[in-house]
Amino acid sequence: MTPDTHRELTLPATPESASRAREEVRTWLGETHPAYEQTRLAVSELVTNAIRHPRHDPSLTVTLRLIPTKDHLRIEVTDHGRSTAATPALHPHDSSTLREGGRGLLIVDLLSQGRWDTHPNPDGPGRTVWCEIPDGSSSRRGRGACAVAPNP
Repeated sequence: MTPDTHRELTLPATPESASRAREEVRTWLGETHPAYEQTRLAVSELVTNAIRHPRHDPSLTVTLRLIPTKDHLRIEVTDHGRSTAATPALHPHDSSTLREGGRGLLIVDLLSQGRWDTHPNPDGPGRTVWCEIPDGSSSRRGRGACAVAPNP
């Protein structure tokens, strides 16, 4: 992807859409892109949250956007749900707990080095959660950065 292109995909608000979103990231970026693994994981977490947290209605959709900038890949996931929940927030958990969920935004926060936020959907119900993943073109690593090793 070049900085003058972006990708967008609208998916049904069903659990299978997280897998489809990961596959699209592979198609869009390719497995050799320096930020492929980080982007794929962040997309998976954001799409899963967009499906899981608004009032569940399989007739609704989720929109995924991947927008390259000079040194980041901006990921935007918009749910078109009827959510009345508060703005998502980080909920640090004791790492020794055996909870299966509740860590998605913590993962996104680490992958994006704290560069994420939300805003309401201006065109109707729902919200957009976005993050910016370093594109791997520089070795800068800020506070909260974590390395994700590519799969062998």
